[in-house]
Amino acid sequence: MTRTTLTALALIGSFAGPAFGQINFIGPGSTPQGDILRGEGVFLQGAGMFNYYTAQADSINADTMMRINEYIYLSIRQDRAEKAARRARRTAERLANFNLIRSRVENNPNQNDMLKGNALNALFEQLAGPKIPPSSYRLNSFELDADMVRKIPFFYGPNQETIALSRIIPAGQWPIALRGPEFASQRRNYEHALDAVLELQLDRKTTRDSLSALSVAVHDLAERLDQVISPEKETLYLEAKRFIRRLEASKEMMKRKDVELIIGELDRYSGTTVHDLVVFMQQYNLRFGVPEIGAERATYPKLYAAMRQQLDELNETLQGEGRAPRVHEQ
Repeated sequence: MTRTTLTALALIGSFAGPAFGQINFIGPGSTPQGDILRGEGVFLQGAGMFNYYTAQADSINADTMMRINEYIYLSIRQDRAEKAARRARRTAERLANFNLIRSRVENNPNQNDMLKGNALNALFEQLAGPKIPPSSYRLNSFELDADMVRKIPFFYGPNQETIALSRIIPAGQWPIALRGPEFASQRRNYEHALDAVLELQLDRKTTRDSLSALSVAVHDLAERLDQVISPEKETLYLEAKRFIRRLEASKEMMKRKDVELIIGELDRYSGTTVHDLVVFMQQYNLRFGVPEIGAERATYPKLYAAMRQQLDELNETLQGEGRAPRVHEQ
């Protein structure tokens, strides 16, 4: 063997690797059958490598998806935890604010609490509550004028509306724009129609004709107002228009049977004490509404003073008997 041949073999040997690395080497003496088998070997080697790397890729993809799912899960859990914490803080803040407002309304109401009826409703809830037995009222019931009760705007929860005799019966409360002689006929017709309806409602015998006559009287007032005073943003006109709207709303309420009963009972109300008022409101599911006219607003401070004194005296009596209501805890 010559030096040149040895050198060539040495170079070939230096590139030699594992046996499968030499499958592509075609040396002297190859045959068609050998080449075919050799090609099949190369194909099978590629298929094996494809499967190998596909398995690796699938493993990487699966691991990636598991990491993504874990990230999404942890992100959602953290987001929900943060939202739950915010909701808890807001709930605690609202509860603290509610307790502060309730304490103020019950113990030291401001003018807004009074004008919205919240202060009186807070007193009513305490006076009507189970912690004060009815027997305590019989021993100590504060006097209350029935005329004051008739000026109260009562809120009737089932219909979400306010029932107030002071908005139905305008005697002595006609707005300035409607006091002139040019409205004498319309005022008289309304008062006569209203008296007829109230008389029937006392005995729960209201008729369609009586309500129709009242509706016509209200319509005539509104029509006459527009004839005498031009519709414009003028104080006298606007005040009269609001007054007529209240008459219209009250007239519509009188068409309902349950309101008919309440108005009839309120018109002939003869109670003389705070306890009588509490029982009346409990019986007909009434609360104190928002006062809109002067007579209603003037009544609330006097009514609050009477109910406050009633509650204080009842608490003193119960304390003396050793069974005072438990003080509300903040």
